[in-house]
Amino acid sequence: MIDWMAFVTVVIAALVAAGLLVTVFSLALRVGDNESPGRRIASVALFAVCAFVVLFGIFLIVPALHAPFGL
Repeated sequence: MIDWMAFVTVVIAALVAAGLLVTVFSLALRVGDNESPGRRIASVALFAVCAFVVLFGIFLIVPALHAPFGL
């Protein structure tokens, strides 16, 4: 039997996460198009947040990454 509530939860979480990731990435592009050093640092920080979110998503998807190393 399919747990439809869990399916709907995953779909909603994926849509929200994708929307937020695109928003943060586009904000990083928008902030980084100025030449001032403060805005450049903020842009790099936003890109780092995007990279962290993507890597965390890969970690959640790949079950082999959940096992302790060396076993």
